Amino acid sequence: MALADDDPIWYASYGSNCLAARFGAYLQGGQAEGATRAERGARDPRPPTRSDGYWFSRTVRFLGDSAKWGGGGVAFLDHEEGGRAPGRIYLVTKGQFDDVVAQESGRALEPVPVADLAPGVVTPLGTGFYDGLLRLADIDTIPVVTFTSPRPVDARPTTPPSAAYLGAILRGLLEVHGNDRGAIIASLLDSPGVAAGWTTQALDALVGK
Repeated sequence: MALADDDPIWYASYGSNCLAARFGAYLQGGQAEGATRAERGARDPRPPTRSDGYWFSRTVRFLGDSAKWGGGGVAFLDHEEGGRAPGRIYLVTKGQFDDVVAQESGRALEPVPVADLAPGVVTPLGTGFYDGLLRLADIDTIPVVTFTSPRPVDARPTTPPSAAYLGAILRGLLEVHGNDRGAIIASLLDSPGVAAGWTTQALDALVGK
């Protein structure tokens, strides 16, 4: 059965949306710190009801070149399970999630068929950056959904992310994984693309002491 706009969804993030202030730009509109472009915001601008730390059982890779963050690679989630990557989940409405998906890929607003997504399988909605929808294991019967590239990323060349982009990810992860600073930094260094341009000391310096 299709979900209504006000039904709850856990949106799982592994990129810059891990930072609450950056994710807020997709809901309230505006330009996040470090980004070079403003977002239009969602039809329903209310903040998430809840958020918490999350661990993906997949690898995050940094690819391409992001004009929005001053260059550097962008985070994508592998299509297949394997590896472990830190993230953050937000409890939003189905309507808000639809708006976020549309903004992330610069596509027209349309309902995302969450109820029809096969768990654990990336379903392409189009050819945009993040037009691959992935439903993960439900939490307390509430769907957990994220997005990645609509085509597999594991064989594509990696690119180190920019300081602005990686700093947003780090600060966001530490907002909800504060006691796991060392584990978070180590996990990011294990993400293909990061170690080519960053060290443990450099990542630590991005967020200060």
